[in-house]
Amino acid sequence: MLGRALLLGLPFFILMKIFPALKNENFELIAGDLILFAVICPLAMKLGFKFGAIGSYLEGLKAELKPAFKYFLVMEVLLLGAYYAFTLALAPWDLPWTNTLLFWSEQSSNPVTLDSRISTLLENPLLLPYYFLSVCAIGPLIEELIMRRWLYAAMRGRMPAVTAIIINGSLFGLMHGTDFFATAIPGFFFCWLYEKTGKLETPILVHAFTNLLALLLIFGEKIFYA
Repeated sequence: MLGRALLLGLPFFILMKIFPALKNENFELIAGDLILFAVICPLAMKLGFKFGAIGSYLEGLKAELKPAFKYFLVMEVLLLGAYYAFTLALAPWDLPWTNTLLFWSEQSSNPVTLDSRISTLLENPLLLPYYFLSVCAIGPLIEELIMRRWLYAAMRGRMPAVTAIIINGSLFGLMHGTDFFATAIPGFFFCWLYEKTGKLETPILVHAFTNLLALLLIFGEKIFYA
């Protein structure tokens, strides 16, 4: 899968070398999505996905909208509680390692790291719909297919659910770099949802709701408090 991604990414790399104007975050976003789709399609088909059954998949998503939204609200409450519990537990100690953990926690999902991307998007409003589509639909679909339907399912064949959830959620957090604290806990929750419901639609939708809320908060802060 990695080799296929590198091979498919080569033409885009060559294009950016020939046309320097293409070397920007927006082109990279679109190119990245195209490469991911091309890489993920063979894996999806291997896991049983059928393009002719898209209508039934959409019906499945529609049927899960209400339950998924309830799970999303529960997860947001848990995230808020975990954040305050983590902060209150470490803040009184004032030790180097506790201060480092608190700093990492504060940096997680820091809107400042997205300032460049957001400023570019606000200057090109036509790109906003695609950006929201990418983050709130394409991203959750691909990440849940890889992390839960493929990797987590494979891990469950070799280890207990709790172990698989901890490892898979931690890997999900590491995938997001400085956003580890803000993504590992949702990663645990997505695994638990997949384990509990046996449906991939539920974690996909909760993931999509989570990303949409994050974008609305980030863009709202950028627009109204700039």
